[in-house]
Amino acid sequence: MYYLRKTLPSKMVGINRIMLGIMFIMTGFMKLALTNYGQAWSIQLTEAKFPFYNMLYWGIPILEICIGIIILIGYYARIGALFVIPIMLVAIYVHVTVFNPGAFPAQPQLPIIPITTLLMASVLLVQGSGSWSIDLKLSSRQLK
Repeated sequence: MYYLRKTLPSKMVGINRIMLGIMFIMTGFMKLALTNYGQAWSIQLTEAKFPFYNMLYWGIPILEICIGIIILIGYYARIGALFVIPIMLVAIYVHVTVFNPGAFPAQPQLPIIPITTLLMASVLLVQGSGSWSIDLKLSSRQLK
């Protein structure tokens, strides 16, 4: 379990972690609270032909918010980053299979944002949480 928290006080990694956490919190919140994003999310689920519509419609945004919080505070951020990977792989799939412009109100049709997000999560997987994280605080205590 120590390795999951092991990290160095890197400000660049910390900034990456904070940005990724905020992105996930905002994405989940927008799907649940903003009408046009909720409609776009519905179009994505429907046109990509995902099963269990209701479960995914509500469950994924709630999961994104939870993952975002975990990553933002840097508490077992590697595990949070691990959850980001399948979500972003599915997002890439949606981007290449759904051609309705209403499905992507604030981003390009090309999967630029999901690929960038995958890269950001990969940094966390390799480097850990970085500066200003609970993981750094707790892992430095274990070394003493």
